[in-house]
Amino acid sequence: MSSGKIFEYKSDWFNYFESILKHEYKEDRPNQNKIKAHIIESNYESIEEFAKHNKQVLLKKSKERDFHNVILRSESTTPLHLYLDTEDSRFWVIHNIEPQEKVKKLISQLFWESYLQDKIYIPNQTMEKYWKEYSSDSLGMSLKFKQLFLEEDIALADQVLSPSLGEDFDYTLRLWPKRFKTMDFFLEKFKEIGLPINFQSLNYVFQNEDGEIIMKEDFCFDGRLTVMRGKELYEHIKFIKLIRQDYSNKIDIIEDFRIDWENSKGDLFVILYNKDIDPILIYKTLIKNIKKFRIYLFKLYKQEDYILFDCIDAHTGGRFNLQIFKNKLYIKLKKDSCGNIIFRLFSNLQKYLSPKCQLRIDNCDYDIMR
Repeated sequence: MSSGKIFEYKSDWFNYFESILKHEYKEDRPNQNKIKAHIIESNYESIEEFAKHNKQVLLKKSKERDFHNVILRSESTTPLHLYLDTEDSRFWVIHNIEPQEKVKKLISQLFWESYLQDKIYIPNQTMEKYWKEYSSDSLGMSLKFKQLFLEEDIALADQVLSPSLGEDFDYTLRLWPKRFKTMDFFLEKFKEIGLPINFQSLNYVFQNEDGEIIMKEDFCFDGRLTVMRGKELYEHIKFIKLIRQDYSNKIDIIEDFRIDWENSKGDLFVILYNKDIDPILIYKTLIKNIKKFRIYLFKLYKQEDYILFDCIDAHTGGRFNLQIFKNKLYIKLKKDSCGNIIFRLFSNLQKYLSPKCQLRIDNCDYDIMR
């Protein structure tokens, strides 16, 4: 199902999507595609500039400056219709009801992985915080962990399960309890056996004052939201705005700590990984997984307890320094660096090294995740 519609006003788009949510528009399509949204981090000056550099993107103007009809052209599929909200000029929101198997790959190629485009990266602490503070409950979750930072002989050896699984254990788990208020129980049991708790997605449930469910949706760590069912689209939009604003505020904090020698300001970021690991192995793993981390590393010099690298952010081409110790990383962002480097590196280390990783700003007791 594709809407195939062009809207002149954001309100017209909203009303159409809400009518789909309420099943008012069936149009002889028994298998409706779900309403989806993607929060995107862009360093382009405008969507028009982005479209000039990506020939697959066709813009159809609306009468509102921050709302855009976007048509994605591809040889392998019929044109796909997206609706882009650029109310925040840096953190765009893409809405669509296109088939997931068709639209996900194109969005990934154009809006996540191309030059000056990136995902957002929500750490575990924040995923859980949103669930506890903004959702009345969760009716499901997807956990996924893959250990990439292992010596080859350990990685290739047969893994023997013990009462404590530890963080050398790769797994994927989807859990959908049938009762409300049971997610905490399962999470505590998983922690007891040492399962590394890394959220791929959480199901968020929103209720009205009478306790009636008005929206259920899955939210993924990379900024994807999928409406599962509901009748109040505004609750979905409100949740998106909350996530986008919170992420934008944290990026502002990060970029305020970039090193600026002229104005004598800035500080180092530190990622603690709560275990000792050979810095050479960290370096090799980052290089081997360049598509995930999007970082190019060039060794400057090696000391007894650390290695210092000059780095290029493949997202923007910006430069920064990375100092790798056995149990932590120091990151020094230059004043033109993109702050999303910090979240990309930290979130990926949680996913592929240890969910217990912590992010701090050096020389001050400041937890940017809170």
